[in-house]
Amino acid sequence: MGAGQSGLHLGIRLVRSGYDVTIISERSAEEIFNGPPTGATYLFNDTLQLEKELGLDLWADTAFHSTGFNINFGTPAGDFAFGIQSRTSKPGASIDQRLKFYQWIKLFEKLGGKFIVSDTTPSDLLACTAQFDLVVVSSGKGPLARLFTKDEERSTHQVPARKLVQIHINDFEHTHRTRFNAITLDAVMGAGEIITAPFYQKDDIQCAFLLLESIPGGPMDVFDEADSAAAILDKAKEMMRTLLPWRYPAFENAALVGNNAFLKGSFTPVVRKPVVQLNSTAAVLGVGDTVILNDPIVGQGGNNASKMANTYAQAIINRGDAPFDVEWMNRTFEEFWQYSQHVNRFCDIFLAPPAPHVVEILQAAARYPEVASDFVNGFNHPPALFPWLDDADAAREYLTRKTKIPASAAF
Repeated sequence: MGAGQSGLHLGIRLVRSGYDVTIISERSAEEIFNGPPTGATYLFNDTLQLEKELGLDLWADTAFHSTGFNINFGTPAGDFAFGIQSRTSKPGASIDQRLKFYQWIKLFEKLGGKFIVSDTTPSDLLACTAQFDLVVVSSGKGPLARLFTKDEERSTHQVPARKLVQIHINDFEHTHRTRFNAITLDAVMGAGEIITAPFYQKDDIQCAFLLLESIPGGPMDVFDEADSAAAILDKAKEMMRTLLPWRYPAFENAALVGNNAFLKGSFTPVVRKPVVQLNSTAAVLGVGDTVILNDPIVGQGGNNASKMANTYAQAIINRGDAPFDVEWMNRTFEEFWQYSQHVNRFCDIFLAPPAPHVVEILQAAARYPEVASDFVNGFNHPPALFPWLDDADAAREYLTRKTKIPASAAF
């Protein structure tokens, strides 16, 4: 149920493994391609390798793949504090999901998968469980997602941590290339973050996405009245001139790729229970944003969705002819949670005011290339960041080992 990053990845992997797979989507491939933009997802190399295994890396030779990674910190007074410049060990990329999902649906059908366009209601699920050996819901929003109960112990947010605005831009004074050729995260303490990265737009335009994450009520929270991409860009430039004058020159010549292509809204990050028991014998399993929905601040949404789909596919294959019962469903989710717990914690660390040891790590990354490399490569595999990103004692030991200088006792 659902034709997004996790649902299509799972369906294609299973079709390639000899399974009879049906994907039910509310929209056709053409409707997705011609529809409004989705959230831009930057995929790091481990995720791209999963796609390559399935023949899904259809833009390997056309879209710009980047290793550059910059992180800058400023103050609400408009002063630059410090910056981190490093590179990921292997490249990543961001492909417009409207283009990606359109092509993936066509490939899924070509491989023998059955694709049905239909509005699916919760009452339809029971009939599906009678028809199929396993039903997986990959709908991050809407009535199907709401069937899955919030996991209160694993959900750390009660309200949205950020207001989100996204547009697609380029520097058209330099048409031979995009100036936005690296991931850049510009953080203004107490205000929010601005994230840019190379973006391959659905009309074969190499540009950049601009994602603004504003702390509600803070000085970056200025987009409520902006009702068009042009208005958002104007507001963004005005805000940058005030809060980020040290960064504004990079955006001074930025222009829109599409006048109507923008996203605006907010959501509360949540972890949901992975299984919905429909009756005494029928149950369905959730995947992707249906059960783990994170803020995009550290770019993990699409990566987590693909990795979760891969874990599920391997568990399905390993199950053989045994039934996909509730015990198996919960065990399969828990297997992936061993990875995703670090992803969720990574997001939470940067949605909150940074702890002293986190500040120490970031400042060390600005001075020591090895620390910077460890940090930016952790975006590809967040478990590598732990425990030193989350624990003051582990951070002290890590920094002492990496810098050969005793870490500050302040934390």
